[in-house]
Order: sequence, then C-alpha cells, then structure tokens
Amino acid sequence: MENETTVGVDIGNLSARLRFNPQDGCIWLEGERVVMLHLAAFANLRRELIDTFGVDVARGLLTRMGHTSGAADAALARRTMPHAGFRESFMAGPRLHAIEGMVAVDPVLFDADPETGFHGGEWIWRNSAEVDAHLQSYGMSAEPVCWALTGYASAYTSAFMGSPILFREVECRAMGARHCRIVAKPSDQWDDQARDDLHQGFDLEDTQAEIGSGWAAVCGEPSCQATRPGDRLIGASAGFVSMMHMVDKVARTDAAVILIGEPGVGKKSCARVLHKLSTRGTKPFVAFNCAALSGDQLDAELFGVEKSSSAGGSQMGRTGRVERANGGTLFLEDVHRLDLRAQTKLLRMLQTGEIERVGCSQPRAVRIRLIAASNARLVEAVRDGSFREDLYYRLTTFPILIPPLRERRTDLPLLIRHFLEVFARRYGKEITGISEMAVGYLLTYDFPGNVTELESMIERAVIMAPDKGPLGVTYLGSPIDERNPRFYGLSTRGLLISKADDGGARHDLGALDRLLDSNFELEAFENELIARAVERAAGNLSKAAKSLGLTRPQLAYRYRKIQDSPPTGLDE
Repeated sequence: MENETTVGVDIGNLSARLRFNPQDGCIWLEGERVVMLHLAAFANLRRELIDTFGVDVARGLLTRMGHTSGAADAALARRTMPHAGFRESFMAGPRLHAIEGMVAVDPVLFDADPETGFHGGEWIWRNSAEVDAHLQSYGMSAEPVCWALTGYASAYTSAFMGSPILFREVECRAMGARHCRIVAKPSDQWDDQARDDLHQGFDLEDTQAEIGSGWAAVCGEPSCQATRPGDRLIGASAGFVSMMHMVDKVARTDAAVILIGEPGVGKKSCARVLHKLSTRGTKPFVAFNCAALSGDQLDAELFGVEKSSSAGGSQMGRTGRVERANGGTLFLEDVHRLDLRAQTKLLRMLQTGEIERVGCSQPRAVRIRLIAASNARLVEAVRDGSFREDLYYRLTTFPILIPPLRERRTDLPLLIRHFLEVFARRYGKEITGISEMAVGYLLTYDFPGNVTELESMIERAVIMAPDKGPLGVTYLGSPIDERNPRFYGLSTRGLLISKADDGGARHDLGALDRLLDSNFELEAFENELIARAVERAAGNLSKAAKSLGLTRPQLAYRYRKIQDSPPTGLDE
C-alpha cells in the first residue's frame, strides 16, 4: 500500500489542473473537457440501456465508454507527469479516476516492465460509482457489474504500456463482496473463455469471423498472412467499432459507398475489406487515384481506348480500369480531383451501367460496385462548382466516416503491436519491447499522418533499433519532419533538459550555457509568450489563458501590463 501522504500530495497536484469555466459552460482537466454527472442520472441511463437493449449490448456500450475515457487519461497522465518515475506516472490514471468520482483504487500487486510492455497486477476498487448505480436500479447482482471501470482500466493500461493488457473483475461489491477486486494480465495470457467473457460486450465476434484476415479485434491475434501491413484494419475503439458496423451493414449490397477521412486513415484498406465482405469478393478489386491524371490521359486510363487504324498509322486498343473491374469493385481515391469531363462519364456509367472507350461511340455494358474516397474537400468542390452536384449525390448514397488516429487512441497498442511484429519479421529482427519514453511519445503524439504515419514510424524505428533490444524514442523521429519533437523540455525547476531514452532525464548544461551566453531576458521571453498566445487565440483571453495554464484574470493583468494602451477587440 502506498504512503497516504504521498498519495494525497499527488492527487492534490492533479486536482490543481482542474479548471472550472462557468462563463463558457466548460470544465477542463489539463486540456481535456470533462463533465459532472449526477449518479442518479448515470444510474437511470444504465438502467435504460439494460432494459431496452439487454445486458450484453449495455455492457458493450459502457465498456467502450470506459475504453475511450481510459485512453484519454493515459495521454493526460503522460503529459502531466513527464519527468516522474514509471510507477508514479502510471498511478496518475487511478488517481485521475478518483478525481473524476468513479472509484478509489488501492494496488495489491503491481508487476510491470516498461521495456517489454508487460503488466500484471491485482487491485482493490473502493466506492465504485458503477456498483452504486447498479444497486440503485436492480439491487444485488449475480455477476460483476463494473463494466465501464473495467474498460477504462484495460484501455488506460494498454495505452500506457504500449501493449494490450486486459483486466477482469473477480470480486464485486454488487455481489456481496466487501470491495471490488480486479486482476490484470497481457491479453495473450488469458484463456479463451476469459477473453470471450472480457470482450463479449464488444459484439465483434461475428464480424471478425466474416472479415477474416481483414480485421483483428482486440482479443484476436494479429494474422501473419497479410503481405502488407495496410491490408488489415485493426482496432476496438468506439469510433472503430462504429465504422465497422457501417461497413458490415452495406458490404453485401451493391450500393455506392464513399469513404470520408483524412489522409492516412486507411480508406483503401477499408475499401478492400468492403470488397472482401461483398458478394463480389472473389472478383477483381481495381483501385485508381483520380489525382494521378487528367484530360485525355484520364479518360483513356479509366474508360479505355478503342483500337483504330488509318493510312498514317495505328492505335492499339486497351481496356480501362472500369472494364478491368467488371464484375468486381472499382475504388476511386481522391474522387474530388476528377475533372468535369470524367465526372460526366462516371455519372453516365452509374445511371446506365454503360461506358464508351475513347475513340468509340459504341457503349459497353459494365457491372461494377463503386467505392469512392475523399476528404472534406469534396464538399468544398461541390460548393465552388468544380464537382458535379448530381454526381455527388450518386456517390454519397452510403457515406462512411473513418476517424483519425488521434480520436481512437485506444487502438494505438493494437496497431503498434501489429506493426512491430510485421516489420520485425520482415527485417529479421527480435525487438524485445518499447521503451517507456517511446510509449509516452506515441501516446501523446497527434499523428497528422494517421495510421500511415504510425506505420512508417514503426518501420523506421525497427530498422534502426538494435537486434534483441527495445525500440527507443530516438528511433521514432524523422530528421526531415519538423513536426517531430527534439526530445527536449523543461524540468520541474524550469531547467532545460534532454530526455534520456532510459526513461530518465539529464540536464543539458551546454544548452543552458548557450542560453545564458545569448543574454537571455526572462521578462522579455514571458511578454513575447503571452503576446503570441493571445495572437493565436485571436484575442480570446479565456482561450489564451487556458493554453498557458493561467486563469483569465491572471492573463488579462499580464497582457494589459505589457501593452502601451488597453487592448481592444478582446472578449469581455
């Protein structure tokens, strides 16, 4: 059991990061918005879910809610305690859950190795809000009821360790026990029955079997059959499960589908899964990037060229992508980049099921399933007239939104593990795990390039990492990408430090000396920082204050102090 004084101090430090902004109707916990909810309201919602949809569906929904919260708190713990020791940093999660009013957590057994991602443990939960909610509605239970809490613990620990860790509630206060008790082990160390019990709420079993090698659920082992990492969809987050539900609904129809998402989210992989699940799964899957060509070349590539001859020469005929996909699926990437002439021909194909090759007026019948992919620019193209509105409505019969990786952080451990295994096997290396700092970096990075960027990052790191050694944080960065961190920061005493790969930190005295030699002025730096924060917030002092960790009055005082005259156009 931990020292109560230390626990109290740590909870105090975390609680101090809680910010109430009643003017804007917001509560912030270190940059994450949170809400306060009456236990009676939570109990009523929980009862409505169970009575309306049944225990299994309700358990799945609440478990996924816990997963989302746990992944968010794991990133929060990494940000708020970057220089703490491993155990202290990990315990931020249970303490955050206590601050959030969900449960008080006491460790009984804590066994973890940040280098290999192993975690095993036993914990006591006191005053579970979920138990109280269940007791209010139903009284005593014949089975454990802390579904959201178990989902939270699994997601938090998996994200923090960089490896799938599953928790199981073995004792529950709702069953008459004095306290709730949970046990944690890596996912592959649970027996099949335990894994089924743990994840029955996700309702992924049927869909996973149908997709086969196309999708690995949270309790499934990564398949070794895929030749390319991008051939699979991996995840168990709420956003991922929602997306796969939509995929499963439309896959066996011939309806046109459009996949909307940022670059790198896996639109092509999703299209392949749709094709595999459809009745055309054994037929051709033909992909084409609409940004690659334009004009006559685009027409010829998509719709083909008719063979012709004349006195002056001859032209060889060839089939286009549409004809090659006949009977199967045609996937058009970046469909908003099609020129107007190709849009007109594509619309005719969707309306009549016929195309005309370049140089031929004789229509040819084609029978294909069309899947298109785009991003938010498609709507802009319709608005500015560069994309036909009638074609837009044809393509958007069934839109599927693919969430960016930053919105499905729960899936990071599964994706990291998959890519590590694929690239370690490809390059003949044995990677023993991921260093604590590497996990912290991956957990808090926003991945503007989404899954594609994560894949490239892990591949680069595996190539650089020593054989039979861990994957370190310094292997993740790219020298040509300015968005990647330089792995420097400020210590709790305000000193510039270089973060060592072993999870510790050491002072960079040379950098400090260079800073002092440059006649560094602390007051000028503070004034510039404040002015920049207000500029980035477009004059909104509340928003600027939040980015600096100050209250609005504190920032307003400092900002007005450095101005020649009172600022104008600011929020009041």
